[in-house]
Amino acid sequence: MKRKISLLIALCLILSAFASFALADTVTGYIKTPASDGSVNIRSQGSAKYPIIGWAKNGAQVEILYQGNYWHKVRVLSSGKVGWVYAQYVQITSYSPDPAPYVPTDGTMATVTTKYAGSVVNLRTGPGTEYAVVSGARSGASLTVLASQGNWYQVYVPSRGVTAWISRNYVSLGLNAYATGDVNLRTGPGTEYARISVIKKGVPLNVLSQGSNWSQVYCNGQTGYISNKYWAYR
Repeated sequence: MKRKISLLIALCLILSAFASFALADTVTGYIKTPASDGSVNIRSQGSAKYPIIGWAKNGAQVEILYQGNYWHKVRVLSSGKVGWVYAQYVQITSYSPDPAPYVPTDGTMATVTTKYAGSVVNLRTGPGTEYAVVSGARSGASLTVLASQGNWYQVYVPSRGVTAWISRNYVSLGLNAYATGDVNLRTGPGTEYARISVIKKGVPLNVLSQGSNWSQVYCNGQTGYISNKYWAYR
């Protein structure tokens, strides 16, 4: 009898561990429709050709069980209904990555670039479209590039507070900034390095990488370093 009880306890602990792991990677969101009183169809599979098995009203909280490019499999928290919803009508609000996101203080700077100014680029958990979408970055958003793999960059997105992967097709290295005062452009990150030229206050420049006290910039056809005290983003 004691042996059976011990086995049951061990089994419960194992199941509890799996449950905790699943919870750590939970993705949640809510239904978002153009009309405040709108609703979306929930289908049996991820395509409009499959039958409707229910509905979810605008604002309904959902757990996202699977993320696709066009359809998400969700569980509606209020009803427990599980099915597929067109991804356009699902707003992702939280993702719990493991390990916790790294928040860098320096690195290669970049900008999200798209054909249309209002476009949003997917941020994913890994370097490929098969990985889940954790958030999005609008055109013009600033990024810190942490690593690269194939056609993908791992980036930190300050506006979202997340570390994720983004396709290189939507990234331009460097960030537009300007000089906040007359400043020496130097060959290295410190006053002991030789002066290349003087950048005048208000002159536009491109920040290539940012350090704790000095940043590498491109200005007037020259690349060098300036103190972080003398530049700001546009």
